[in-house]
Amino acid sequence: MEKTKCLTPKSIDEQFDVCVVGGGLAGTMAAISAAREGKRVILLEKYGCLGGMATAALVFPFMRDCEAGSNKRVNAGLYARLLKEIYELGGSKSEDDRFYMEEFMKIVLDRMVKEAGVKVLFHAKLCEAEFEDGTVRSVSVATVSGKLRIFARIFLDCTGNADLIAQAGLPFEQGRSSDSLCQPMTLCFRMTNIDWNVFDKKYMNEMWAKLKQEGKIQNPREDILAVRCPVDDMVHINATRAVGVDPTDVEAVSNAEMLLREQMLEIYHFFKEYLPGAENCALISSAVESGIRESRRIVGLVRVTEEDLLSTRKFEDSIARGAYKLDIHNPSGTGTYLKSIPHNDYYTIPYRALIPQNTKNLLVAGRSVSSTHEALSAIRIMPITSCMGEAAGIAAAMAVDADCVPAEINIAILQEKLTSYGALY
Repeated sequence: MEKTKCLTPKSIDEQFDVCVVGGGLAGTMAAISAAREGKRVILLEKYGCLGGMATAALVFPFMRDCEAGSNKRVNAGLYARLLKEIYELGGSKSEDDRFYMEEFMKIVLDRMVKEAGVKVLFHAKLCEAEFEDGTVRSVSVATVSGKLRIFARIFLDCTGNADLIAQAGLPFEQGRSSDSLCQPMTLCFRMTNIDWNVFDKKYMNEMWAKLKQEGKIQNPREDILAVRCPVDDMVHINATRAVGVDPTDVEAVSNAEMLLREQMLEIYHFFKEYLPGAENCALISSAVESGIRESRRIVGLVRVTEEDLLSTRKFEDSIARGAYKLDIHNPSGTGTYLKSIPHNDYYTIPYRALIPQNTKNLLVAGRSVSSTHEALSAIRIMPITSCMGEAAGIAAAMAVDADCVPAEINIAILQEKLTSYGALY
């Protein structure tokens, strides 16, 4: 008879300087930059790989990381290093290529965190936060080894959904001001056997519009975004749309995931039946999580607005740049609102937007920073959130060194450090 066993919960007794919750690009860059400053860092990620939306959700490619017109780079630092190393590993066609192969990105991110000395826990889902008197005392994550409790001096919420903020009971905003609806979720997927010598994107969208008008398409999206992949006969589809879904409601999200897979199947049949060059297409993969454009946003020391972006405002406490346009997918139906940033210019992200009000040891990086619904539609993209993460990691390390709250660090020194690492702000 085999001897039976009982679970012995694992214990992580080490005291960390910095704990980063969420291993998307913002969180991974934050962890690397804090460890680069000599700090003991732990990175907690719910999936089995780093990269978040870029890997698990198949969000592709990177959106604009340069000024319109001049094409001057606005996102650099660790983000630029990531692009370069993906290329060197064989996952893209040039060292600044925004079109990447996710499997190579996963490996590059693994190597970057290991080189920096970051302790990574995969399959670790945040489930509890101990918060008292403005201070996060600990966080707990659910794992195969049981519930683990993690202690640190500074915590970074890089979950994208501000999960740590919510678990701590801190206030947040969500969606547009009129009705709190968020931009729709989208399931990205891939098909192969596309003959690009024949395939016509213009015809594709004309046919899509015709079938929608005839009531033969259920998907509310007005067009199909089909992107050519680094693999020659492959197409990336970003065209499904779950409207009116609260991304922080587990039941709503579960239903949306199933709805989006049905929309994926509808698009697949549309390609096979109506589009020359796609008659033999094969559906090969979809993301393990739908892409979330918007959910919770923190109440920070300052809120980034649409006007800040359109006027290309340069904040004194800037820690990152951006040049991507306002890009609001209709939270309640069909249509996408687009508004461009002036050419040959960029806007900035202030450090204060990363600091939740009434907290002493907590920073946020990624799409949940303090902003309006409209501004978020631009600053949510991965090149910008990567740069936010790099700055947040340095700031966390500085707060540890100075034994102060993150709001009290010397911004000029933070900016000097960003410059020394090749980052732009």
